[in-house]
Amino acid sequence: MSSRTSFAASRLINPPGATPVLTEDQVWKGLGIKARNPKTFVPMITSSEVVSDVGNKALREVRFNNGDPVRETIELHPSTIVNENEQAYFEMESTGIRITNIVSYDANGELVLTFSFANGIPGGVAHEGKSAQELNETLGKGVEHSVERIRELAVAGEI
Repeated sequence: MSSRTSFAASRLINPPGATPVLTEDQVWKGLGIKARNPKTFVPMITSSEVVSDVGNKALREVRFNNGDPVRETIELHPSTIVNENEQAYFEMESTGIRITNIVSYDANGELVLTFSFANGIPGGVAHEGKSAQELNETLGKGVEHSVERIRELAVAGEI
C-alpha cells in the first residue's frame, strides 16, 4: 500500500458486557470533547492547542509523537434528517489527510463508531505492507480506545 493509504475501521460502541451502555448523545458529546482535547483519546497526539472554536467548527494545532505541529480544521455535524449519522471531520491541510469519525447503526440497530482515513494515516502509523486485516486491527484499537475514553467520561458524569 502506498503512503497515501485510505482506510476505515469500525467497532461496536456497546459490545456484549460493556458498561455503562453508551447512548448516541453521550458518544457525540464525547467526540466533541475529543475534537477539542484529543490527547486522552489519541495517545500519539502529544500536544494540542485549539486556535479557534466557533459553532460547529474549530481549528487546532496538534503534534503527533512530538513531531512538527499540524493544523487541523474540524467540523462537527450532528445527526439530522438530511444527515442520519453524526460526523466529525478532521482536515489536515498541509498533508491532505482527512479523518472522519462517524456514529451510525449496524443492521441490528447497534451503535457503531467508524474512523475513516483518506489520503493517509497520520502520526506515524506503520501501514506499508500491512494487509487490510492488519490495518483494521491497528486502527480499530484507536476506535476502541476512544469508545473506552467516552465510557470513562460517562462514568465520571462528565457527559
